[in-house]
Amino acid sequence: MTSERAGARGLLPLLALGVAMIGLAGARPASAQTDVGAGLYKDESVPEGEEVVNETALEDNYMIEFGDEKDWIRLKSGEWLSGNLERMRDGALEFDSAELKLLTYDWKKVKELHSPKSNTYRLVDGTELVGPAMIDEETITVQTAEGIKTAPRDQLDAIIEHTRRERNYWSTVLRFGLTANAGNSENFTLNGYFRLMREDAMTRAVLSYDGTFGTASRVENANRHLGSGDVDVFVHPIVYVKALTGQLLYDKFQNVRLRATPAAGIGANVITTYKWNWDVEFAPAGYQYLSLLTAAAGVQNPQSDGYMMFRTFADLDFTDDIQLLLEWRTNLVYTTIGNTNHVGSLDFTLRITTILYFNTAFLYLRTEDPWPRADGTVPKKNDYQVVVGISLRLG
Repeated sequence: MTSERAGARGLLPLLALGVAMIGLAGARPASAQTDVGAGLYKDESVPEGEEVVNETALEDNYMIEFGDEKDWIRLKSGEWLSGNLERMRDGALEFDSAELKLLTYDWKKVKELHSPKSNTYRLVDGTELVGPAMIDEETITVQTAEGIKTAPRDQLDAIIEHTRRERNYWSTVLRFGLTANAGNSENFTLNGYFRLMREDAMTRAVLSYDGTFGTASRVENANRHLGSGDVDVFVHPIVYVKALTGQLLYDKFQNVRLRATPAAGIGANVITTYKWNWDVEFAPAGYQYLSLLTAAAGVQNPQSDGYMMFRTFADLDFTDDIQLLLEWRTNLVYTTIGNTNHVGSLDFTLRITTILYFNTAFLYLRTEDPWPRADGTVPKKNDYQVVVGISLRLG
């Protein structure tokens, strides 16, 4: 018995040593690096085959080497995810995973990005670095046509796919809402909404249309069409130029044949976070053209005025599937105060599938002093509309 105990005691140190060696072999600290040559280190935490650089000893002809052709991100939890980087802007990274589909992450929670594809990395000073890149918690390293370029991570403003085809810069939203009754009361209301947007690293252009047609007891009681257009040029992470902004309105029951309001101005990102974006815009000198369907005696028709535009827009993402959009626009007509008009909207969206959404939208329109019709009647100042429908989002 004594010899057996002695033998067991002799094995214990060997077993402990074996366990320790296994533990050391399996442990890979995120910061662990192995020197594999002057100016080049292999990061044991990255996907196999990829290499990162020691920025203090880069050669002029150095090339970043990647293990595969996929984009990789490492989250704050330490998990790696492969897929395709769509874009990063306003503190949110859009990443398309083959298994998990399109996901949105808070950029602050993405610790690393390895992209062998040629993307555009736009800095806060307007500089654009184009090429494959690796980003860690402190530094951006981009392999450009002129060689390796680096910058502090906190100077990164946006990432836009550089190699995407032209159609990939476009996105669209199409929404329908329908209300109908028959029997003792008959009414029918159809609402359609369409938005088309093109966005790249420097510009954003948006066209939208909101139309409503309705009848009650087979008598028309709604016929309104509102179109909007904006062209924005990003000149700074906070400030952007509104090269063009304006609306077109036809509203039969507001006695408006055409109201056109082109202008130019500036905008600013007041708040930009992963969950909440808030912009304000101002156009100091715009032109308003107003043509009435019918005009009372002595009323000039059409009319031309000058106006100032004030607009605010907020985007609140409660979750990746629930979104609330708020917008308010005031056209202050300083040459004819009574022509001052306002448009407000609220859009609550719930994602059902990748492209299909459930929508509840509220639209408010106001004219401070509507012009009387030829028969002497005066339209009401305020119009309200609530639409419940389904929308389709592509791009």
